[in-house]
Amino acid sequence: MNIGKKTEYSSILEEFGISKIKKELSRIGTDHLFFRRGIVFAHRDFDKILNRIEQKKEWAIISGRGPSNDLTYGHLILFELIKYLQEKYQCQFFLPFSDDEKYVFRKIDSLKSAYNLALKNAIDIFALGFQPNQVHAYISSSTPRIAYLALTFSVNLTYNSIKSALGLIGDENIGTPYYSCIQAAHILHPTTDYDLPVVVPIGLDQDVFMRLTRDVARKRRITLPASLYIKYLKGLDGSPMSSSNPENCIFLRDGSQIVKKKILRAFTGGRATIKEQRELGANPEICTIYDFFEKLFIKDDKELADICRRCKNGEIICGLDCKPKLISLIHEFQKQFEQRKKGIIKNLHRYFDHEIDMSEINVKSDSK
Repeated sequence: MNIGKKTEYSSILEEFGISKIKKELSRIGTDHLFFRRGIVFAHRDFDKILNRIEQKKEWAIISGRGPSNDLTYGHLILFELIKYLQEKYQCQFFLPFSDDEKYVFRKIDSLKSAYNLALKNAIDIFALGFQPNQVHAYISSSTPRIAYLALTFSVNLTYNSIKSALGLIGDENIGTPYYSCIQAAHILHPTTDYDLPVVVPIGLDQDVFMRLTRDVARKRRITLPASLYIKYLKGLDGSPMSSSNPENCIFLRDGSQIVKKKILRAFTGGRATIKEQRELGANPEICTIYDFFEKLFIKDDKELADICRRCKNGEIICGLDCKPKLISLIHEFQKQFEQRKKGIIKNLHRYFDHEIDMSEINVKSDSK
C-alpha cells in the first residue's frame, strides 16, 4: 500500500479512526514548524491528552528506538518533536531501546551488538537537549519488568490477529509475532506502572502496533494510548530515508566530507541543464534538498517561501545555491552537536533506569 498519495492518506485515516491534527492546532499552537507546516499531520486521541494538559494533569511521551545503525536526519524529526513537546508541557519521556526487536527481525547479529548501538544512539538522542530528570531510558532485554508485562499481555493477543496485522506468512521465527507483546509492554508501561496516559509519535506505517496495543489496553481496561503521526524526511533518492540504505540517508555521525559527497549526489527537482532551469524553473515539491529545508533547517516561513518562489522561477540553481546552503547548515548543526555530545557521554548513566556498561563502547565521534 502506497501511503504517499494524499487520497490514500485520507482513506487510511478514516479507516483506522485517525483524525487530522488541524482541528487541535488552536489548542496546541503553531509556534513550531512541525505543526505550522503539517509535518505532524494527524492524531488519535491526542485531544484527550490536551484535556489533561488543560486540567493540569500529568501524562507522558513514549517512543522507542530500534538500535540497528546510527541515527539519521530522518530520526531527527521524531526526537525534535518529542523534545519540543516535553519542553512545552514539562512531561516525562520514556525511551525503550528495543534491541529485542532488531534481534528477532534479524536486523542485527547479536543482542550484544544491539546493546552497544543502543548506547551510541542514546548519546546522540540526548545530545539534542534532553534533561535526565525527565527521561526514563532502558534497554528492553535488560529490563525484567518489560518481560513481565509482555508475558502478561500475551494472553490478550491471538496469533491470528498478529499474523493478519503484520502480514506474516508463517515461516518467521517465533520471536516475530511475540514482539507485538513486547511492543505493547513498552507503550503501556508508563500507564500501568506510573499511572501516566501516553502519546506515541510515529509514522503512519507503524500504526499497526498501536492498533494491537490498543486492543490489549481495552481488554485489560488500561487507558488507551494516544498517537501523533509525522511525515518522514525524504531520502537522498526521493524515497523515505532509511538507515538500512546508507547511500540514501545522512547519519548524524557522518563526517563533513561524507555529508558533502552525499548531498551533491542527491535527487532534486531541477532541470537537466542550468539554462533550462533558468528558463522553466524547478520543482521543489519533489526535491530532497527542499525537503530538508522545509522539515528541519529553514525555520522562518518567509525565508522558506522565498526559496520556493525563486526555485520555481529559476532564480536559484540546485547545485550552485541550494546544495551548498544545505551542506553549510548541516555542518553548522553537527559542529554544535559534537560539542553537546561530550557532556552527554559523561552523564549518560543519569538517563537510564538501570545500570549501563560502557566499557566496550567507543564514545568518540565517528566523523571524518
